[in-house]
This record gives sequence, C-alpha cells and structure tokens, in this order.
Amino acid sequence: MSFIPPCKTVGVEVELLAPLDGSRKQLAELIAARIDGSVEPFFHLDSEPSKVKNKPIFYHLTQGFKVLDRNGKWLAKCVDDITLQRDLDKSVLPKEGWYRIVSDDVRLLRLLLRHTPSGATIEESLVALGELFGTTPEQTTKGVYRLLDESNTSLALAAPLPGERERACELITAPLTVDDRTTLPLLLDCAKELGFTLPNEGATHIHFDAKPFCSAPILSDTMQLLHSQRDELREVLHTNPYCRRLGAWSDQLMELVSSDTFRELEWKDAQQPLLRLKPSKYCDVNIRNIAFGTALKHTLEVRTLPSTLDSAAIFSAMDRFQQIFASVIEQQDQSESGTDTLLQTA
Repeated sequence: MSFIPPCKTVGVEVELLAPLDGSRKQLAELIAARIDGSVEPFFHLDSEPSKVKNKPIFYHLTQGFKVLDRNGKWLAKCVDDITLQRDLDKSVLPKEGWYRIVSDDVRLLRLLLRHTPSGATIEESLVALGELFGTTPEQTTKGVYRLLDESNTSLALAAPLPGERERACELITAPLTVDDRTTLPLLLDCAKELGFTLPNEGATHIHFDAKPFCSAPILSDTMQLLHSQRDELREVLHTNPYCRRLGAWSDQLMELVSSDTFRELEWKDAQQPLLRLKPSKYCDVNIRNIAFGTALKHTLEVRTLPSTLDSAAIFSAMDRFQQIFASVIEQQDQSESGTDTLLQTA
C-alpha cells in the first residue's frame, strides 16, 4: 500500500446463504471453535415492508449469534437479512426453536430487548414485556404467541420462523484495524468449509471509520467525486444487478453538499442541513450515520460490492476506496495550505 489509509478502522458485512438444513448459528459456532471462543445469542432488530393498511413498516427481532474471542471481545455476528429472498423456499415449515418477534412500534421491541433474555424460547419471549404492561401472552394458531394490552391493542407477537429464514446470514465483522488481513479470511474460510454460498440478491458492505469525513469540504468533495464516478465504480466492483436497496444520492442532497454555503460551514453546523434532508441508508454509499453522528456505527458505508467469499476481492475494493478518500483529503490539505500561504504573504 503506497499511501496512508485515512480510515484507521473498517468493518465488513457479507451476505451469505447457509446450505440446505444449515443455519447461521452453525457458522457462528464454527468460527468460535476456530478461535477458542464462544457464541452468545442475541436479538437482531430490523424492519420490513408491511401489507397492513396505514402501517407501512413492521419491525422485527430475529435470532442472531455473536462470536466472542477467548477474552470475551466480539469478533463477528451472524444475523438474518430480510433482503435475501429468492433462494429460500417459502413453503418450508419452521424449524424447531427458530422464531421472530414482530411489532409496529420499534420502541416496544427496544423495551423487550432490555428485559428479555436473548436465549429465550418462543414461549418465554413475550413474558417480560407483558409483565411491564400487566398482561400475559396468549398462544393462538400455528404456534403464534400474541401480546395484547388491557384494551386489547396488539403490542407484539412471536411466530415460528418459516421459509428457511435460518439459512439467511449476514456475516458482520467487528471493527478491524486497517492492517488486519487475517480475520476476514478466517471468517470466510469457515463459511466455505460449511458450504455457504452466495445469495441471488447478495451484497458486501464496507464500513469506513467516519472521522475523516467530519468536515464539510471533505465530505462535499468525497460525495461529488463518488457521484461523478458512480457508473464506473459499479462496473469495476461488479455490483450485483439483483441487489436490493441501492441507488444514487438525491438531487437535493447533491445540491446541498456541492454548495459553497455548505462547504464553508463548521462540521456541527453542517450536520443540521444534512439531517433536514433525511438521507437514505439505501444508497450506493450510505452517509446517514455521518449525518446523525451515530455513536455505535459512526461510518461511511460502501454498499455496492457483490457478495463474495473471496477476501482478496474485498481487500482490493477496500484499498481502492481508501485511495480515493486519501486523494480527496490530500487535495483539501493542499488547498488549505495554499490559502494559508496567500494570507501570510498578503
């Protein structure tokens, strides 16, 4: 690497598919065995489109598995990904022990996360939330448990997980130092050993530490450069045409970040107009976490890589973007240096 990478940590998410009769839990268990670690179950929060009138989104919790090293530090997570659909047989009956929890109010699910053991069975999953509301879950048809409040308003339901959803696996690394070239191959080798394959809609996402982009002119230059090269980058990266939830930045967002007014703002002031535009996560490059200053995931996310089990391909893309970011920062530094020189000689 002939340049200094500006982003000192990176995280990788690879969408994969377990073989028939396999599951993401098995991948977590094999990784843990390889590093003499352990597996910790947890609930993974996500959202999905709803077919219910006036409720465009449902939120759900599905079973995820966190791999901890021998010191108890998390290394990887294996979670469901709702975008993976075409390879799964929706007619297959649920497997024993697999379920999900659904609600139209994400706050209720966050409350449930704080009070429900992550290894709870479906029968136990709504009990703690029910206690907070003075009610108990009731079992309905097909093994579904429903929780109502005292006015018979639905709070949440827990249902067996059908349609091979346990096979869907988004493999998520912990933040890795930029020079770590061993962890990702280890994780992907475990997936290959178990016979994991690439989903029809699969993608790979790279999360770059957002710190270098917390500058209005640097973010502006980065976005303008990536926007102008969008088609070329998608071709070079072999972006999966079946991948969901991608797209260009909105015209309003590009107009904002390209303006001199935005570029002259201090970072805290620059965040406000970004927030007002509510940038979507589902773009080729996701800057939403930068705009919101999200503490747990303060990253710029590149979402256009195809799913792959080849770590070298991921590292190549990672280096390509680090070089793009480095060139933007270098040009900005030179611009500021030139301005300072002019001021000193004036």
